[in-house]
Amino acid sequence: MFQKAIFIVFISLLALGSGKAQVRSIYNVFLSETLPANGSETYFNAPILRWPYQKGKQVHYEIQLSQDNTFNSPGTITKKSLTGAFFNPHQKLSMGVWFWHFRVEGKDWSPTLNFIISDKALSMVSASAETFLAAVSAVHPRILLDHKSPGIKKQMNDPDASAIIHEADSYLEQKILTEKDATPAAIGENEKQNKKINQDAIVGLGNTVNKYVLAICQAYILTNNPKYIKKGIDIGMEIANWDPKGISGTSDFMDGICMYNMSLVFDTFYDQLTEDQRAKLVSAISERASEFYKSWVNNIESKVLSGHVWQLLLNEFFKTCIALKGHEKESEKWLSYAYELFLARAPVLGGLDGGWAEGSYYFTMNMETLIEIPEKIKTYTGFDFIRAHPWYTNQADWMIYHFPAGSSSDGYGDNAEELFEPPSSYAAFSVEMARLTQIPKYKWYADRIIQQQHVNLSKETTLRWNRLLHASLDKLPVVPSSMELPMGHLSKEVGVAALHTQINRPKEDIMITMRSSPFGAYGHILADQNCFNVFVGGKRLFFRTGYKVSMDDPHRIGWSKHTKSENGILINGEGQPYSVEAYGNISRFMQGEQLAYMKGEASNAYQSKETKEDYGVTKFLRHIVLLQPGIIVVYDELEAKQPSTWSWLIHSIENMKIDTGKQTFTSEISHAKGIGKFWSSSSVQWNLKDKFDVPAVLFRNYDNMRTKKYEDNQWHLKINNLVLTSGIRFLTVIQICKDGKILQWKESQPKNGIQRIQIGSWEIEAAVSTDIQPKLTIKSLTGITAFSAYDAEMPLQNIMYKTTKPGNSILLEMINGKPKFTEVSEMSVNPIR
Repeated sequence: MFQKAIFIVFISLLALGSGKAQVRSIYNVFLSETLPANGSETYFNAPILRWPYQKGKQVHYEIQLSQDNTFNSPGTITKKSLTGAFFNPHQKLSMGVWFWHFRVEGKDWSPTLNFIISDKALSMVSASAETFLAAVSAVHPRILLDHKSPGIKKQMNDPDASAIIHEADSYLEQKILTEKDATPAAIGENEKQNKKINQDAIVGLGNTVNKYVLAICQAYILTNNPKYIKKGIDIGMEIANWDPKGISGTSDFMDGICMYNMSLVFDTFYDQLTEDQRAKLVSAISERASEFYKSWVNNIESKVLSGHVWQLLLNEFFKTCIALKGHEKESEKWLSYAYELFLARAPVLGGLDGGWAEGSYYFTMNMETLIEIPEKIKTYTGFDFIRAHPWYTNQADWMIYHFPAGSSSDGYGDNAEELFEPPSSYAAFSVEMARLTQIPKYKWYADRIIQQQHVNLSKETTLRWNRLLHASLDKLPVVPSSMELPMGHLSKEVGVAALHTQINRPKEDIMITMRSSPFGAYGHILADQNCFNVFVGGKRLFFRTGYKVSMDDPHRIGWSKHTKSENGILINGEGQPYSVEAYGNISRFMQGEQLAYMKGEASNAYQSKETKEDYGVTKFLRHIVLLQPGIIVVYDELEAKQPSTWSWLIHSIENMKIDTGKQTFTSEISHAKGIGKFWSSSSVQWNLKDKFDVPAVLFRNYDNMRTKKYEDNQWHLKINNLVLTSGIRFLTVIQICKDGKILQWKESQPKNGIQRIQIGSWEIEAAVSTDIQPKLTIKSLTGITAFSAYDAEMPLQNIMYKTTKPGNSILLEMINGKPKFTEVSEMSVNPIR
């Protein structure tokens, strides 16, 4: 779990902002450190204990936990035969120092470790797996309902119920699909392309079957109408005949769908099945479930991420095991593992402060797992994981700031290029979160999506059944008449931040986002440390380019997941390694009423032992400031081990023009224009093109075999230094013009290495020379706002304010006639688990 002060383990290796490269990664593909960190104070009571795993499916672990460092006291907690390298005490621990050690059974104990439980630790005391298992009902259904109850019938007139019944009735008319229906309707141009098309066709078949089964089972529970029985059972028995080693087992998604759909049929129509049908379904379900368990145990719990498991498969496996309990002898072992795994690692790509590391597109695939498993746990044990875990409290802010209603998403993660506004699943998720947390922000966000985007929520299948179950049980919170929202929001542990000029007025809003994340690049996370995107009125103005055609498509590998597709930095033409070890950190963040600031630290983002890449970057600091009503300042500090060519990149989807004489670039969308002016410590050359280095494949199959076209005329600006240098600084000021009025630049010749610019009501000073210390100060001409990234002192209305520590950043504002002083220093990089 999350640990306070866990950076102690790393602190001797970190030198944030000092120009020294960070040589140790925050995460590895598999956990390499013990958690809690030795000597640290835990966030939760009880904490999850984790340690580096040893490969092998027959490996078992033993752990001892005690306030006695000899482990001889009666209060010592001992657990043997652990199948994974983690342990949940499932009990509140007394305050004070706790000692622990672990071992592979039959081998030597690890060195004794310790952690501290304080009165600040948040309560996280879940029931034991044995308690959870004992609460599973002996009767069916168990997946869609927890016991037979007439309560659901009261919702028959609910729009969600009507939509389910309508869909189920339409599916009754459809033929029962077979494995042959996975034959693709298109042929690719090469073997790799054909492999992807075939895989899409297989998953497409699974998704179609899943729609049929889910709606038919739900409709039967709602109505008890016998017309659904035969169709549901026939589909289930058809799937039971499919070979798990054949077509339906070639994709883990399809494998999981088959397992879960058979479980739904078995659980929903249990009383109508013959003994032979039950036996055949249990056998077919168990064969697939067993293989998932074998491949996960002593592996997944130690892995930084296994996307498909956490997106869908764990939820399907968890509910499958609930249905199988009492019918398959191994099911209790499987269910116990799934229960403990979720409690130990969820939310696997989140943090205490909300956010989702894989970005806005792939978050949709995790929504049901993040709600449905905790709801089962709460129903069976009374433990409310959602209310206990701060991620659920803070997730609303990430959605509001990074994916506003009616707006494009922030641009991070695979497939974000496809999201021009929040899909209706975001409204569905937010409605459920509003019910479960009683936090008004969730309801406010859902309402804005529904109203602005004209969403009919009953047509959204994500969490629809949950919404129906809760309709008469939990009231939604009251949304205040006005929602007070600051300019920006930081999801520190995930490593994303977003700044806005008018978050409450999306059509007028200017948004800039930045990612600099401890997660590095992994799975569906891109190589985009210290990269930014700019939006006006929810539309993309300066935005990363390219498409995720497929995971191993040449365009994705050579462009869309590469740093060259981002508004970032290359060194000698090279981007950031695609590795969890190539990470960043948003090390400073502060905001006021007229100005918001974020600083990214990506000095470690250009090296990875895992990929055997090291491009020699020793310092990459990016400062971004958003000034009201719409001016953006980007200040970069870069250093390397050797003289290098540095490339400053910016992209536009629709168009871009440059004026090298004025050192400006311009991009225009229907209702706004962005004009950027560029300064550098070295002479530079500009290169603008409208083609990808690696063209996008011109089609990809989707579930219904439609073809998607990819455009190849997006715009890419690269600005390079002409003379190799080991250190360089870039300053960019971008004005956003929404009314056709272009502000005039007033710049002086650099003096003593300082560039001074006046634009609109702001005055900007920056040290563009590498011969002097870095400097970035911004003042409003009205005298009510002043900011400095580094200065030890700064005046506001004839009063001098000083930092408490040299190098800190300060923001001064006059608010309602009174001065407000804000100061921030470097924020450490803390591993989430």
